[in-house]
Amino acid sequence: MNHQHTIDINTWARREWFEHFSRMKSPHYALAVNVDVTRLVEYKREHHLSFYLSLIYLSTKVLNSIENFRLRMCDGKVVLYDTIHTNFTHKQAEEQLFRYHTAPYTGTLEEYVAATGKAIKEQTTLFGGLGDIPNVAYFSCAPTLDTTCITNPGLDNADDAIPRINWGKYIERDGRLILNITFTANHRFIDGYHIGLFFETLQKEIDSI
Repeated sequence: MNHQHTIDINTWARREWFEHFSRMKSPHYALAVNVDVTRLVEYKREHHLSFYLSLIYLSTKVLNSIENFRLRMCDGKVVLYDTIHTNFTHKQAEEQLFRYHTAPYTGTLEEYVAATGKAIKEQTTLFGGLGDIPNVAYFSCAPTLDTTCITNPGLDNADDAIPRINWGKYIERDGRLILNITFTANHRFIDGYHIGLFFETLQKEIDSI
């Protein structure tokens, strides 16, 4: 579940960039990008799936395909994880308080949505699932708001390399369904190039589903 290997900083191609941004008190930054989710909405309706969990799954699939998103700091060392899992907020319709859940990234989209959907319905505590593990991405959604950018609390640790991915509700524009997604990253590990690659690949995943 948490297999990793340590990066040798001395031979790491990213060493200078890592050291440059390591001198900053807060190396985190965010980019907000519009994504066309028309096909994903169609697919989730055809197959009776959760849009939220479906997008989390596809986003995590993309994160796992790009090495920089699997980098973390552990005990003062840079490590590369084999697999990134999912940590997200969720709320039952009858509740006003949200909960956190950590679910394994495994199986097909349909299998992930089914297993994770069942698990969160049974959750009664603030934190559920796999617990506090570093090889995750954080997801959160404000489904009633047409957002253009979402910030995150708790970014006061320069060693925190966990990506944050947030969105609001999708809206119709010129016959297409558009969703604004905010990606928050640690510049010690992730550049704008990698975030651009994430969004480019995510759009392809959605369009080809």
